[in-house]
Amino acid sequence: MVASRRTSPTASASSPRSTPPISAGKGNAATTATNAAESVAPPWLLVDAGNSRIKWALAPAVRPAHWCAASPSFLASGAVDHAQWRTLATQIRAGWWALDAGDTRDGQPPYDAGAARDRHLAPNAAPLALGHGGDSGQGGQGGQGGQGGQGDGFICPQPAGVWLTNVAGDAAEQAVRMTLQTLWGMASADWLKVLRAGEARAGVRNGYRVPTQLGSDRWASLIGAHAAWPGEHLLIVTLGTATTVEALQGNGDYLGGLIAPGPALMLQSLAQGTAQLPTLDATLPSGGQTFARSTAEAMLRGCAAAQAGLVERSHAQLEAQLGAPVRCVLSGGARHALAHLLTLPFTEHDQLVPAGLYEVALRENEATTPDTPAAGTAATDTPAGASRAAGHARKGV
Repeated sequence: MVASRRTSPTASASSPRSTPPISAGKGNAATTATNAAESVAPPWLLVDAGNSRIKWALAPAVRPAHWCAASPSFLASGAVDHAQWRTLATQIRAGWWALDAGDTRDGQPPYDAGAARDRHLAPNAAPLALGHGGDSGQGGQGGQGGQGGQGDGFICPQPAGVWLTNVAGDAAEQAVRMTLQTLWGMASADWLKVLRAGEARAGVRNGYRVPTQLGSDRWASLIGAHAAWPGEHLLIVTLGTATTVEALQGNGDYLGGLIAPGPALMLQSLAQGTAQLPTLDATLPSGGQTFARSTAEAMLRGCAAAQAGLVERSHAQLEAQLGAPVRCVLSGGARHALAHLLTLPFTEHDQLVPAGLYEVALRENEATTPDTPAAGTAATDTPAGASRAAGHARKGV
């Protein structure tokens, strides 16, 4: 009889890390211990405070054997607008509860990625509120036992670690810290690690003249993209409040980037800077690529064409500079406004920032855990919680 590790369903045959089946008869102590750690260890909490929203994800405490950064399978994820940050603790607790309850129902160990892969929460979804315990007969939170209500007695375990990227300022970081305190008390103040750009990290070397000036979300995206397509030249386009374009060589050298207004910001600037142009929603369909025959269509198509032109020009420039093919990667919440206009092939990826945060977290843990090979080797995975005591003492990285 052959025993095999359960892995994420999004894993592909091209994944650089894999573990062969182990004979149950002979046994393998290291692999057995790793499987046990992966099953029961609490996950990492990854948080991305962007310009518009705070996004979060729970990631396996151990790098899954067939983890593929090009199509990551996080255990749970969600997002809230900054104005609704008080629902962040609610979302995280509900997502954590779903992992625990769902895996128990399925007869699987807690936090198994395969059993929990589809438990995602929509932006601002708030199935419960914290701090309103009560009995189930009052129709309040106690009555939401099936939703992870406060009255069900569920308490979130401590995470293996907490990592944050933040481009939204001190108020956003404080909101995240208050969320952690709501969930885990005052001790969580020392858990948070804030990713900041530096000269090099996780195989990526920063080409900025002043490396610390690069935004932490862009830095995490570079790390996530390099982990997803190691050895490939990449043009990484993130469309959100701003549109950013990053040039990354296959060897991990970051060549620099561009920043432009995002689709919504372009439309907003037209409406605010002119006397007679209307305010339009960037999510409205532009109607095609031909010249428009109404003012609204002209604005929508004009802004979309400007975005597409930026991407296509940058892609052609990078291919000419490197003399080799370049993969174009589209990310960000506004990418759908551009995807149908591009005339070049592209790959979509909606989780570059958490994928990069996860790679940083795993590599730091692997580097600080005794007898752990360097990241990228085909060795046994390492439980993430081993370095928590040492790592949480630092509030910024």
